[in-house]
Amino acid sequence: MYLPKQRVSFFLSVAYLLLLASCGQNKASLLTRTWKINDLKYTQEVPENMQPTITNWVNEMRQSFTITYNPNGTYYTKLKDQKLEGKWKLNWNSTSITSTAHDGTVKTFHIKELTADKFEFEAEEAGEKVIFVMIPVN
Repeated sequence: MYLPKQRVSFFLSVAYLLLLASCGQNKASLLTRTWKINDLKYTQEVPENMQPTITNWVNEMRQSFTITYNPNGTYYTKLKDQKLEGKWKLNWNSTSITSTAHDGTVKTFHIKELTADKFEFEAEEAGEKVIFVMIPVN
């Protein structure tokens, strides 16, 4: 049976889109759990006089910060006694996550890696880029 090139191209395009959509669903299921900070990486060198302060801050974050992504598209963060809730959404190819805080603040983060054991994303605050390396809470 002969299929015109347009039909073959159309069917391949649909199959490709379905594959991408299923990959996005798999990534969302990988994300839905509670994460804690394993490491923070700065894309610019931290001045020597600030390194002790940054090291203390990172250690504090490792001990007290968690974020839980729920399957219904909501998230919950905890830092010591502070709590924050909002909504999250992956983009079509799971390369970024957009969070909308309860107060309406919207931020988008670039996902560098997302597996069952590691969630690494890049955030930018005041022109500074920081890479968060997260691991699941056991």
